[in-house]
Amino acid sequence: MTQRVLVIQLARLGDLVQTIPAITALKESHADWDVDLLCPAPLADIGRLLPGISAVVKWDGAAWHRRAASAEAEGYPAYIAAADAELCAMTEDLYDCAFVLNQHPRSILAGALLARENIGAITGGPLDQKLSPWALYIRSVATAKQSNRIHLADAFCGMCGLSPPKRIMPIQVPGAALPIDLDPIGQSEGPWIGVLVGAGDQERLVPVAAWERLITECLEILPASRIVLVGDQQEQERAQYIQGLLSPSLLGRVWDTTGRLSLNQLASLLTRCHIVIGADTGPLHLAAAVGTRVIGWYFARARVHETGPYGPSHWVWQAEGREIDRMDAVKPSRWPITETIALLGDRSAAPLENWSLWKGHRDHWGAYYAEAGHEPIEPLQREQVWRQLHPSSVS
Repeated sequence: MTQRVLVIQLARLGDLVQTIPAITALKESHADWDVDLLCPAPLADIGRLLPGISAVVKWDGAAWHRRAASAEAEGYPAYIAAADAELCAMTEDLYDCAFVLNQHPRSILAGALLARENIGAITGGPLDQKLSPWALYIRSVATAKQSNRIHLADAFCGMCGLSPPKRIMPIQVPGAALPIDLDPIGQSEGPWIGVLVGAGDQERLVPVAAWERLITECLEILPASRIVLVGDQQEQERAQYIQGLLSPSLLGRVWDTTGRLSLNQLASLLTRCHIVIGADTGPLHLAAAVGTRVIGWYFARARVHETGPYGPSHWVWQAEGREIDRMDAVKPSRWPITETIALLGDRSAAPLENWSLWKGHRDHWGAYYAEAGHEPIEPLQREQVWRQLHPSSVS
């Protein structure tokens, strides 16, 4: 009998995209399973694109917040009745198993209510919330910031009781039409370079002056290049400010798409870019997932080994802080602008003080990054962690 399973990922876009290896590993191990996805309602369109997903169940977080806020005023019986009706609308029958990839109580509770068995974040019941070994490992990495070489996407595989998949297929993006004035993007010789002007966290925002300098130097050094500004409605003002800093002679080669695209259109746009540059943010991971090469600028609390763009051939500039400050956000005083343009031109990037450069690779233990100029030798720590937390994965 075919198993019906539910993957629960209620975090943001970047985490959703990095769930792909876990979903792929599930399908490799159980090709006959029907794998559904529970994700935030605003991300449902991207959820439907993830390879291996049969159906998407929407989690309306805003509606749940409204119910909770009105529970005291209207009485808990009414709240419970509304919550029960919402859960029944999600699925007619319980799933055989839920793979819970978030440690937040809402994910744990959703798994307990929607499936007969839960695997992933916890080992006990929803009121016990005893974290599983992999969940404990992820929490320790997030809080202690110790040296870590296990990628978050591969840790998601471990939480599902699986090894990383043998191969990763890029998201197949349907042809979502762009607004007519943006349709020429990517249709002529490039390179077309996507610049992610914003970030989900304030501390991960690259200063607009740094983006202005990167765009100016890029357009001057690479005569055939075009720049595509990418961001949501909240980032339109940043994009306009950046353009206001540019020389008028360069504006004809800058295309502003901020605030104008649906998620499906964003995915389609990212396939048209030859390369995408940005901080550790959801659209950067989406670009990697659709098969576009990316260059990440990682600073604040972003760490290349934990959340670097998943897969080979991506580059990450990692801002370095003093070891005693690893719990604090790293705030660069300068940015790898000239060095990034060298990578765009397929040239070697010169060393830069307080930054290190890493290139993505992948093997049977999952994704890893090796420092530029060094042999891409697999870090031994990964095998040690897998032996400790997931002995069955070691032959």
